[in-house]
Amino acid sequence: MTGWTASPVPGPPDPEGGTDPGLDPEFGVEEPPEAPRRPIRRAALLVAPFAGLAAFFVGWEIYVLVRNLRPLTLPLPSDVIIHVVENPGFYSRNGLVTIQEAFWGFWIAFFAALFVATWMAHSQFVERATMPVIVLMQSTPVAVLVPIFLLWFGFSPWPKILTAMLFAWVPFVANALIGLRSIDSETHELLRSVNASRWEIYWRLRIPHSLPYLFAAGRICVGLALVGAVVGEFFNSREGLGNAARVAQSRLLVDQLWGSVFVLAFIGVAFVLLLIAVERRVLRWHSSQDSDHRGL
Repeated sequence: MTGWTASPVPGPPDPEGGTDPGLDPEFGVEEPPEAPRRPIRRAALLVAPFAGLAAFFVGWEIYVLVRNLRPLTLPLPSDVIIHVVENPGFYSRNGLVTIQEAFWGFWIAFFAALFVATWMAHSQFVERATMPVIVLMQSTPVAVLVPIFLLWFGFSPWPKILTAMLFAWVPFVANALIGLRSIDSETHELLRSVNASRWEIYWRLRIPHSLPYLFAAGRICVGLALVGAVVGEFFNSREGLGNAARVAQSRLLVDQLWGSVFVLAFIGVAFVLLLIAVERRVLRWHSSQDSDHRGL
């Protein structure tokens, strides 16, 4: 009895008369695509934020030079950066004050929002009773409350901290509520089937599922807390970047005004990048941190 051997399966012909380059001509098996080069991907991710900022400032510089704008209208970003570098003590001292006010406002808003959202996630009555208050706070301009805080707390840091807290609280509570309720129903039933307490379900299921929503809110609330601190400094402060910008505006100190804006922007970007780094570290298990889903 004579044995036989399978002949190789040719790939489909291409328009030039050959075989499909994606198939192995000898075995007819599709060759796997080349794995992306991880060092290049990581370098691109590191360079991307700096490339975006550089393109923004270069475009700004070119626009001012081409239009020949006066510094009072729009200064050159290079001049503002030089001014900030030449006055490090002034901006570091005032920037530290604003950072402290925004920092405490941010964390007070976070814990207050998590407390309220926890009660809302566990009780429909509490949710219905609390939602009008949240809408009322969201609809009220926070700036008009600063004079009231001044009457309550005087010229202490608390009016600025509370203003920063109110700016950041509503996004935190909204995202925390969605996150605490966005749980896997099967896992929830499994935990209930083994008589897990509400506290155990909260820490082992609800909190982990809410972390992506809380980090997303945190990116927004970093900037909002800084805005709140600056708004508070406009009304009540002898130091801080908000006070520096207010004084510069009243005295037409263009470099100081834009320098305060630049330093505030730098602080916001730095803290958002720090938060993103922490998010990637904490949420390594979550699909949102899969680089294949982010296109790079």
